[in-house]
Parts: sequence; C-alpha cells; structure tokens
Amino acid sequence: MPTANDVIGIARMFRFVREARQNRGQRVEAIQRWSDGRPGDSWCCHFATMVLDLAYQGAAPIPRGGSCQAVYDLAKANGWTTTEPHPGDLFLYVNSADHAHHIGIVTSIAPLVGIAGNTSANGTSSNGDGVYEHAITASVFVRHLETAA
Repeated sequence: MPTANDVIGIARMFRFVREARQNRGQRVEAIQRWSDGRPGDSWCCHFATMVLDLAYQGAAPIPRGGSCQAVYDLAKANGWTTTEPHPGDLFLYVNSADHAHHIGIVTSIAPLVGIAGNTSANGTSSNGDGVYEHAITASVFVRHLETAA
C-alpha cells in the first residue's frame, strides 16, 4: 500500500501542468483520457484519481473517474469520510446541497494545504487553469490510505 508521501510526491510531479485553453491542452487531455474523460471536461477528479491509480499501481480503492460526486458517494457508503485530515487524504468541496464539486489531495494540515488539478494558483477557483498547491478550506476529507488494505 502506498504512503502519504507516495501520493503527495506523485501529485507534485504534475505541478507544471497548465491548460492551453479552458479544460484543454495536451497534458490536461492526457489526464482526462487516463480515466475515460473527454477533452473539455472539468478535470480535478480525473487528476486526483489518476494520482491514486499511479500510487496504488492500478489497484486504488477509488476508481479512476471524473465525478467528484461519485467519489463522495463512494466515500460516504464505505465510511471513509473524516473531519480530521491527514496528508495524502483527498479533500472535497461540498456545497450546502451536499453536492461535491471539487477534489484534490491534502499535502499539509498545519496549515491546511492541498494540491489539485483544474484550480488556480491562489485556490479561489474550482475551474482554474492548472495543477497548483495552495491553502484549502475543504469541508470533507476522504481517508483512502487506511481503508485500502
């Protein structure tokens, strides 16, 4: 099973990825294709699940995909959500209607920092232009590392 450092290290290898135009570009489209996405799709979840797929060498407990809500639903169904994040956990932005709309990977808890695709350098956009590591204010965290054994 991978460690938190494995997951974070893999994610950080992609910090150079930027869109050529909205949700498009050679590297962005490669990330989208990794999980059967299409060019132009929002790609934060494609990025997070690709990183897990790489870290778990194809056997991640969370399948590759492009739906933050699907990850959130899976996590809730399996009791993987937590309010006490650790580095390597997933973070989700969930709105008041209980709909997950952005995902990334926790890299630090003091201060709370994460890395995500399809975000902005300052972290204020869940539909930005690249992979960035920045402060986060997520409300739901997913503990995949403890549940994968």
